[in-house]
Amino acid sequence: MRVFTDEIFCQLPLPYMDEEFKLDMTWRDLLENKFEPPPYVHIKRNVYIVKKKRDDVVDDIGCTSCSSTCSEDCVCRVQCISCSKACRCPESCTNRPFSKEKKIRIVKTELCGWGVEAAEPIKKGDFVIEYIGEVIDDAQCEKRLWDMKYKGVKNFYMCEIRKDFTIDATFKGNTSRFLNHSCDPNCVLEKWQVEGETRVGVFAARSIEVGEPLTYDYRFVQFGPEVKCHCGASNCQGYLGTNRKIVKPDLCWGSKRRRTSTACLAIITV
Repeated sequence: MRVFTDEIFCQLPLPYMDEEFKLDMTWRDLLENKFEPPPYVHIKRNVYIVKKKRDDVVDDIGCTSCSSTCSEDCVCRVQCISCSKACRCPESCTNRPFSKEKKIRIVKTELCGWGVEAAEPIKKGDFVIEYIGEVIDDAQCEKRLWDMKYKGVKNFYMCEIRKDFTIDATFKGNTSRFLNHSCDPNCVLEKWQVEGETRVGVFAARSIEVGEPLTYDYRFVQFGPEVKCHCGASNCQGYLGTNRKIVKPDLCWGSKRRRTSTACLAIITV
């Protein structure tokens, strides 16, 4: 997933400082013939850098009259709450989406850096993978963005859930960090409550074939320079962050955040 930080940060004044010349990381990678994704620490669950807070979810909420599979009418499902021990549903319950991920693989794309494609058929509504990383607050998010600016980092992976709750997969994460943007995506991010914890899942917005790239809409709200989009969709807006009407879907959704104090902001909250 590629982000052009020069375009994002160019509106921000840089303080004067003595600094050694550093070769741009994109050119450095080309010179060193790097054909593997940039290194990161693979984790299976979010790592909380800030104090973990239990969300205000009623402990005893649970479905009591669902069928054996907990269909679309399940009281938990309609609220984006994963069934838990408080429910009376059996093990055949299908409303525990974060328990099993789909098979996907990382691939090199022509214009969008590294990406992800399906390694098995995926049905509409299926849970694909959880978006995980380090959970940081707004101050830590801002500091990390500046640090990456100074170091010439071109790629970063931040998803804001709410105030002082951003999932940063830059240093620690999983394969979900490589999903690219599309103006006509086949996936969507959804914010769920799982045992009182807020977690973000990638779900299929339509049926997806083996080998098809997995994408979602980053939902940029742009305040600075435009960032060119390379998604190739027939309805491509041309640039990320263009002024277009965003209709909030019925279900919970999330999106990628690329944020600085004045340059650009993406809204990810539900």
